[in-house]
Amino acid sequence: MVRSRTDRPAVMHVLVVPSWYPTTEVPLNGIYFAEQARCLQAHGMTVGVVYPEQQSLRRATVGALRRKHFQTAWTTDHGVPTLRRYGWNVWWRVPPGLRCRVRSAVRLARRYVDRRGVPDVIHAQSARWAGAAAARMSNALGVPYVLTEHFSGFQRGGVWAWRRPLVDRGLRRASGLAAVSAALKEALATRKDIASGDVAIHPNPVRASFFTRPPEGRPSRPPFRFVTIARLNSRKNIGGLIEALAQAFEGSNDVVLTVVGDGPQRAALEAQARRLNVADRVDFRGQQRRAGVRAALREAHAFVLPSRHETFGVVLVEAMATGLPVVATRCGGPEDIVTKETGMLVPPAAPTALAQALCTIRTRWGGYDAECIRAHAVDRYGPEPFVRRTQSFYRCARAA
Repeated sequence: MVRSRTDRPAVMHVLVVPSWYPTTEVPLNGIYFAEQARCLQAHGMTVGVVYPEQQSLRRATVGALRRKHFQTAWTTDHGVPTLRRYGWNVWWRVPPGLRCRVRSAVRLARRYVDRRGVPDVIHAQSARWAGAAAARMSNALGVPYVLTEHFSGFQRGGVWAWRRPLVDRGLRRASGLAAVSAALKEALATRKDIASGDVAIHPNPVRASFFTRPPEGRPSRPPFRFVTIARLNSRKNIGGLIEALAQAFEGSNDVVLTVVGDGPQRAALEAQARRLNVADRVDFRGQQRRAGVRAALREAHAFVLPSRHETFGVVLVEAMATGLPVVATRCGGPEDIVTKETGMLVPPAAPTALAQALCTIRTRWGGYDAECIRAHAVDRYGPEPFVRRTQSFYRCARAA
């Protein structure tokens, strides 16, 4: 039986619907959504998550199929009550598959309400499919929904034509719209019936209590260590960074690069490092959990994000929270984050400009104030400003 909304507690109750989310097999996928939900909960809100998980069939081992066979289960992922349906990507690249996922999310929401009551607001994370699901949940439960967009496909034309009606439905019907960067906001404003003034900018937060400056200080130099943290695919352009490293410090062994992350291009990137004679100066560490990411940041002297497209750049803020100066490309989100006091911006896919920036950061490294860099990150992207923005977002939606 659905609990009456008149019986709900005074504490605001939010149901989060993420378009992607951590799984057993891919624990960092959408980790920031889980951390945001936990942050809101830690600041006194009642928060829950529903997620119709759809694993890639490439991971469909016998053991995985025994663990995940389209069953529904409650968990406390990342300390937040979460209702999941464990499924597989049987036909997600065609319209019926996406509609099936939306229906599954709505069914989960009804089961969620039976146990935890009707939420005050639904928060869809991205319009890729969660927006349409939230719109249907809103109709079914009689509560408003808001949508925060994170998907870089809006900037690079990556929304497939057959998805657009579902995507646009989620965007148009929301009681509140936000994007994580100014560039993404303007990309959304090019869509029909959405004006720039209708979209707020709500950047992602950083776990300021976790990503801190190294208590023992930075390691001594040489070597000077750059670090990058990224999925190893073409969009992140790690190949351009390796080329820039070889160009900037040819024949020098006192500058090294740590690469944290994995992906389809790893073997090709390792081959590139050998071809450019920098294999002994590029440390591929693979995918790391959060503690490993923090350790890599604390061991480094500067951070680099050479992406072709970024909607925001959470790793930039995490690096800055540990006191690192950063080098990033003007590819969308970083323009909102990086200032001359915190690092440098260069054009995307421009190895020579990136090489020059690496040299400059190394030369001027002593002139960057690590405490000021951290303060910049925490003051703008810490938990407190994030919670204030989000609570205001929800209140406006409820009042609409």
